[in-house]
Amino acid sequence: AVAMGYAVDPSGRADSTEGIRQVLNDCAAAGGGTVFLEAGDYLVTSLISIPPFVTLRGDWRDPDAEGENYGTVIHVRTPPADRAEAGLFLLGGSAGVNGLTVYYPEQSLEHPVPYPFAFYTKGQGNDYMLSTVKNVTVINGYRGIGACVAENNGHEQLTVDNFKGCFLHTAAQVYDQADVGTWKRVTVSPRYWEQAKGRGILAAKTGAAAAYMRAHSVGLMLGDLEWTEFLSLTVEHCRVGIRIIRGKRIQFAGSLYDVRITDCDAGVVVEDLDSRWGMLIAKSYIEGGIRNETQGMVKLCDVRVTGECVGTVVPSGEEISLPSFDSAAVPARPAPRLFLLQRQGEEEIGLALQALLDRAGETGGGVVYLPSGVYRLEKPIRVPSGVELRGSASLPTRDAGGLCGGTAIVTGYGMEEEIDPLRAEALITLDGKGAGLRGIRILYPENGPHSGGKKTAFAVRGRAEEVYFVDGALVAAGYGVDFRGCDRHYIEKITSCCYHNTFLLGGKGGVLMGCLQNGTAISRCVVPGRKGWITEQELFTVLFDPILRQTAQYIVLDGAIGQVIANTFSYGCHDLIVQKRGEGTLAVNVGSDNIGGAQTVLRDGSLCVVNSMRYNGVSYRHEGGELSLYNRLTILDKSEESYHRAL
Repeated sequence: AVAMGYAVDPSGRADSTEGIRQVLNDCAAAGGGTVFLEAGDYLVTSLISIPPFVTLRGDWRDPDAEGENYGTVIHVRTPPADRAEAGLFLLGGSAGVNGLTVYYPEQSLEHPVPYPFAFYTKGQGNDYMLSTVKNVTVINGYRGIGACVAENNGHEQLTVDNFKGCFLHTAAQVYDQADVGTWKRVTVSPRYWEQAKGRGILAAKTGAAAAYMRAHSVGLMLGDLEWTEFLSLTVEHCRVGIRIIRGKRIQFAGSLYDVRITDCDAGVVVEDLDSRWGMLIAKSYIEGGIRNETQGMVKLCDVRVTGECVGTVVPSGEEISLPSFDSAAVPARPAPRLFLLQRQGEEEIGLALQALLDRAGETGGGVVYLPSGVYRLEKPIRVPSGVELRGSASLPTRDAGGLCGGTAIVTGYGMEEEIDPLRAEALITLDGKGAGLRGIRILYPENGPHSGGKKTAFAVRGRAEEVYFVDGALVAAGYGVDFRGCDRHYIEKITSCCYHNTFLLGGKGGVLMGCLQNGTAISRCVVPGRKGWITEQELFTVLFDPILRQTAQYIVLDGAIGQVIANTFSYGCHDLIVQKRGEGTLAVNVGSDNIGGAQTVLRDGSLCVVNSMRYNGVSYRHEGGELSLYNRLTILDKSEESYHRAL
């Protein structure tokens, strides 16, 4: 934004509000993409809306690792108001912020200044789905993240990833989520203000922010969220660590893994919970007790609680030490060299794209960039070692609300009745170490459900270690991603609807995190050239019942060693996880709704599932190997116990 001449001032002296608005709107008019604010100080004086398919990205520096080197800092001088509404950034659908530090110069512990939410989604329309807050520090906030607090609206797939800060009121207050949100690496602590220094930022007196938060703050206030999954949460020095509150449409049901609540008067307070089942907490430490005031169940496994447990709080009844894993893992990074595809008209891009990919590979790697737009690809391509094929998004996106922004690849490749997807060449092959895809949606518009969900070749295949696919989508493919034999592969935030198999995984130390399979990825898709498509009213009659619940195996493990699956959900499939062979698989915070078969199938090897929520189908099918199931809940059945058996 600075280099392009917009009226933004990285010195922080001039007001950058209008300049940031203008560049965001211009980016949206170009089809979406990423607006980058280089490291510096930016003054913002009023609310900024981030349009759908646009990311506002900064140069984020982790305050826990780099101290006063804060990177891109937003200095907030918006009008104070004690209102639960948008105050700084209003997030559109498939839009959000990535890499910002936020500071309120006028905030004071002696005379606290109330502010609306720093980050807010109101739901509905083009703002309904997939807003994201990622890599953000709020040094001295009042309200952090809000969703549908002031409105009687719903939203879906709110994504929070690596969010840190000190908050005088609450870090988050969220309501009415209709589809699965994912949260990971959230830290609420007074240290971000008390230990602040440099860049004109005034630190709070040691102990003063902690005392104020302990008297006034609630860490997370979670309302009527369906199936939402939380991983690696830390809340310190709050009056209440986590408060489950009354919703507007339904009631809370969710899974929490690796939660640490310390120095709080009350650890977890549950005021409203779905009485048909409830919530899950595993591998956690909670000071201040757990108080459940509802008829729903709070189910625990490997949770140490100091303080009293009141109400229906059910421990596993056995001594278990659950595995740990690195929730901060990230994929390989390409070299900082950029290769831009110049497209002419609407022609197929295979030859031109392959030439550019080869050029990037020959120079030692880099980023081959596809600007916002819809690209037709009918010829298989190969991505060399160290090369990333990147779209315009820096955050996950999906079609919605009549919009098709960002970067989309459409194809009809491999749509043959007799195709063998295991042998056929994939559309995109990640052909060397560290090759990857980022910010790209792959769609098969001529393979609609009314065609019967034809087979296709795999959309993506890996042939080496450390391959990755992040922040993308797979829509109306027969088969999605084949990463067999790919050590340390990485998959995150892929929204999909594949008819037969979305992920086929193997190799050592792979990670799959934050993914969602849902038929609405098809019904809400508006990419041009659709044939045999469906309306939302036809989801069950044309897609779920005759196709997905009969044939779709969401995740298949074939030779995986130490695979991690976390914060992942499927709405409409036959089986959620099928392990043919493998060792040491860990699945954490997984769920499935309207399945036709089993949530977990083990044929050989060892598999451990922790925090699983389910509706329809059966919990497991154990055909061989060693299967462990801990902390599971099923709608209308709160009686399922832990299962551990070797066959």
